[in-house]
Amino acid sequence: MSTTGGRLLSACTKRFDKMKLAAKLILLFIIAVSAVTMMASQLASMQSFAGLEKRHRAIASSVNAIQNTADFQTAANTGKHIYFERLVRTFANNGTRIRWTWPETETKNATTSPIAPSVIENAGGQPVSTIGAVSGGKRKYFTYVPVMLNGRQGAVEIATPLNDLDSQSRSNWFTAIFIIVATGFMCIGVVMIAGVRWIATPLAALTKKMERVGIGDFSSDLEIHSKDELGQLAGAVNQMCDRLRQQQQTIEKETHQRIDAIEQLRHADRLKTVGQLAAGFAHEVGTPLNVISGRAEMILSDPNRSPEQIAKHATAVKTESERISEIIQKLLHFSRRSPSQKSKNDLREVINHSVELIQPLADKQQIHLSATLPAEPAEANFDFNQLQQVVMNLIDNAVDASPANQTVGIQLHPQPVDNQWKIEIIDYGSGIEKSQLDVIFEPFYTSKEVGSGTGLGLSIVHGIIEEHGGSIECQSEPGAGTTMTVRIPTGRPPP
Repeated sequence: MSTTGGRLLSACTKRFDKMKLAAKLILLFIIAVSAVTMMASQLASMQSFAGLEKRHRAIASSVNAIQNTADFQTAANTGKHIYFERLVRTFANNGTRIRWTWPETETKNATTSPIAPSVIENAGGQPVSTIGAVSGGKRKYFTYVPVMLNGRQGAVEIATPLNDLDSQSRSNWFTAIFIIVATGFMCIGVVMIAGVRWIATPLAALTKKMERVGIGDFSSDLEIHSKDELGQLAGAVNQMCDRLRQQQQTIEKETHQRIDAIEQLRHADRLKTVGQLAAGFAHEVGTPLNVISGRAEMILSDPNRSPEQIAKHATAVKTESERISEIIQKLLHFSRRSPSQKSKNDLREVINHSVELIQPLADKQQIHLSATLPAEPAEANFDFNQLQQVVMNLIDNAVDASPANQTVGIQLHPQPVDNQWKIEIIDYGSGIEKSQLDVIFEPFYTSKEVGSGTGLGLSIVHGIIEEHGGSIECQSEPGAGTTMTVRIPTGRPPP
C-alpha cells in the first residue's frame, strides 16, 4: 500500500513540476473564489443583522408614538408586560420581547427589570442599542427607548435573541469553507487533467525549442496543433526559426566568401613582398653560383688534380648548392598559399626567417637589420606563415621609411607581459603625422609614393593579429622614427 501511495505522490509531483504556470494561475483563481465567497458570507450576515436593527427601530418608533397613552402608563407603573407583549406581536414574531425598565437605583418592585443608569444618561433621549450575553452564554440584541413617566426617567427594553443570526452566520461560513475546498479540489483536478495537456506540455515544448535556438539549432519545428495563443506562439516561433535558418545560411556563405577574399589579399600581399625581394635574391643567389661555377672550372681545367683537391672543390660546390636551395625554399615557403593552421611555434624562428628573407632587400637599400632575441624559447600558439607575413610587412615598411646607413631594430622581449609576448620593430625614419595614426590600419592607406604600395599591408597585418587575439600599436613622431609594437598571447593560463 505504501509503495502505491509513493508512486502516486511521485507521479503528482512530476505533473506539478511540468505545470508550474498552470498551478500559479489556479492558485490565483482559488484565492479569488475564496475572497468572493467570504465576502458574500459576511455580506449575508450583515444583511440579516441590518434587518434586525430595522425591526428594532420600527418598534422603538411605535413606543415613542404611544408612550403618552393610558394603557402604556398603566403597564409601566404596574410592571405588567402583557401590554408590551401584545405590542411585540404586532411588530415582530421572532422571539422579540419588550418590557419596562427602571434604573437600578430606582427599581420600583420585583416585577420591574432594572437597567444601569449610564445607559439612559448616554442615550441623550434617543434609542440606544447594544449586544449583551444572558444566562447560558447566549447573546441578545438590546434596544433601550428612554421614556419619562410621572417625572421619572425609565426606558422600554426591546430584546431579541441572536441564536438564529449566529446559527445562520455559522452556516454561511461552513458553506463558504465547503465552496472553497470543493473549488480547490476541482481546480486541482483541472490542473492534473487539462493543465498538463493544454498548458504545461506546450510550454515545455516551447522551452526546449528556445533552448535549441539559443545554441544555434533551428531544426525540428514545434508541433502544437491547438488554435489558442500557445498554438499561435508556436507558429510564430517556427516562422522565426525558418528566417533565422535562412539568415544563418546566408551569413555562412558570405563569411566563406569574405574569408576567401581575405586569403586572396594576404596571398597577393605575400607575392608582392616576394616580388620586392626578387632583386635582392638575384644578388644573394649570384654569389654562391659564382663559387659553384669557379670550382667546377677548376675541376675541369686540370684532370690530373689529386682526389683530395677534387673532393675539396666538390664539397664547396655542394655547400653553395645547399645554400641556394635553402634560400629558394624559404622564399617558396613564404609565398606558398596554405590554409590557416595554428600550432605551437617559437617566435624567435619567425623573426629569424623574416630577417633572413628581408636581408637582401635591406642590403640593397644600405639598411642594417638588428634582431635582439632572448636565449630561451618564446613559444605561443599561432600560424607560422601568417605571423611571418606580419613581421616581414613591418620590417619592410621600416626599411622603406629609413634613410641609407640606418639601422632597423627587431626586439623580442625576453618575458611575457600580461601573458603576452611583445615584439617591437623600430626605425629612425621620417615618422608618421599624429593626424594619420588613427587611419594607418585602414585598407588602402599608404604613405608611400604612387605605385610603390597598395595600402593593404598594415590592414592585413592588423587582421592577422586580431585573429590571433593580439594587438598592434604605433608610436611615431615626425622626423624621429616609428615603433610598431605587436603583442601575441602566449596561450598559457595567466599565473
